[in-house]
Amino acid sequence: MVMVLLVSFLLLTASIGFLLAATMNTANISDATAEQQAYAAAESGLQASINVLRGNAQPSVLLDPTKSATHPDNRITYRRAVTPGTSNLAGDTGTNARMSRWMPYDYAPNGLNDSARVTMGFLPGGYTPQTGFAYNISVTDPDATNSIIGYEAVGQFLDPADGVYKSFVSIPDEISLLYIAPARQTLNVSSGLSNAQFGTITVLRLGLGTVTLTKDIRFQIHVQMKAPYDTTRTMYGWIKKGQSVSNGGTVVLDFDSPAYDLMGSILTLNNDPMTANIGLASNTVNGTMTNAEPFRLIVRSVGYGPRGAKKELEATLQRNFFNGLSAPATLTMVGPQNGFVFEPGTSNVVEYSGDDIATNRLIPPIGTTNTANLSIVAQYTKDGHKLSDQITGTPSNVSSEIPFWLQSPQNLDETLLRLRRTAEASKRVFTNGRVPGNSDFGNNATATGITYIEGNADLRGNGGGILVCTGTLTLRGAFDFNGLIIVTGAGGINRSGGGNGLLQGNTVIAPYNPANLTAGFLAPKYDISGGGNSTIRFNSNSVANGMTAVSNIVLGVAEK
Repeated sequence: MVMVLLVSFLLLTASIGFLLAATMNTANISDATAEQQAYAAAESGLQASINVLRGNAQPSVLLDPTKSATHPDNRITYRRAVTPGTSNLAGDTGTNARMSRWMPYDYAPNGLNDSARVTMGFLPGGYTPQTGFAYNISVTDPDATNSIIGYEAVGQFLDPADGVYKSFVSIPDEISLLYIAPARQTLNVSSGLSNAQFGTITVLRLGLGTVTLTKDIRFQIHVQMKAPYDTTRTMYGWIKKGQSVSNGGTVVLDFDSPAYDLMGSILTLNNDPMTANIGLASNTVNGTMTNAEPFRLIVRSVGYGPRGAKKELEATLQRNFFNGLSAPATLTMVGPQNGFVFEPGTSNVVEYSGDDIATNRLIPPIGTTNTANLSIVAQYTKDGHKLSDQITGTPSNVSSEIPFWLQSPQNLDETLLRLRRTAEASKRVFTNGRVPGNSDFGNNATATGITYIEGNADLRGNGGGILVCTGTLTLRGAFDFNGLIIVTGAGGINRSGGGNGLLQGNTVIAPYNPANLTAGFLAPKYDISGGGNSTIRFNSNSVANGMTAVSNIVLGVAEK
């Protein structure tokens, strides 16, 4: 009997152990499944965030209700995504920016706050934390671009030669202009806006008579941002001839544009035109600057699965390859003088404009990277010459503003390699003489898509987004392209045949030899004297739309 009881006890113990092990294994399997589901939910949150940042979702409540949902003032940007007041709905009491204006946080049992979630799938009776899947998002700026802007300003008068001081003599009378740079400035832009100073201009009047300016005086002020980024934007302007200057009088400085863009920081002049008083050293060029646009974001996605499962993923996103910098002029020609060609067509059928269609900003309609090439361009655009009535803005030497990707053939070649890889992913690389057909150069209406052509190409029909041509680009017949064009072939851009042509955005001619990157850029060539009407206009919105092909690049993902 004792033996039977002992054996029975052992068997009972073993049975309980087997049942307990089976139960624990089932629970472990269930927990592992729930954790995997939470991980998948976190991944879905990252993908949904990227979709929003690429502009594929409209806000549920418009930032500016007087404008359409697709208007730039209502579209998502990195600055709006990371700022709670624009990222979130007005009733969102959460502590983080999490794009609730663009994402449906439909599970909010305690109101729209940090515990709210975006639910996934369709469950009978609705979402419950014990059975459903959901995620929530938080967006931060790793570079803290919302707090400080550091910059320096350097100015000069350009005509007839570079310098900061000019004298115009009408014996025995004389007028002199002196630009004085300010000390390095550090602005607190945490409120979104700060007053800024860009130097002072002193106008000295010698003698007793009245001096009348007999020439236009060109001036420029380079605003060199030092923090949070390193970039330069140039403010251009004129002191127009015909002004009569006497003791106690004034001189009027007329800037080309009332506002400028430095990596998303909008520089707005307080006085344009500006009146400078004779003899005073306090003629300050001042304005305001907003905080810069982030070019990186950290997106944290917390995924929730059944049974309390929770996973957190963190992704670092970069806005685009260009960090928001397009070319500094509507038509930008990069390269030396030897071999430089500029044939802009006849005045009655061509138009060049730096007046931004999307904003109140004005950039140079034509830009070169040295004064020799600029002097050639200026022959066509001065008063009395054939382009003087068909150009909006002033052609300029934009060498101080050239973005990183255009500063050397090495930088440009690396950029083109990245663009080619992006185009390959969408089967938009054309080689060995194979070129797109008419209207196969991207989406003209939305200015999106990427087309990469190795060798020569003919642009006819419609297109949009980003177009890269490593050979000669010939504009034929009627064409309409909306976005960024980059031509790196030695033949540059030619125009052939009749018809109306329209380019909106940026056009860059920067030829180089890919087999000899150390040789520097070749001379740019632009010749549209071959017939047809041509219009080139700056459109920052078209350039921004074109960047969506290379935007929101995931630099890395980590599980937290």
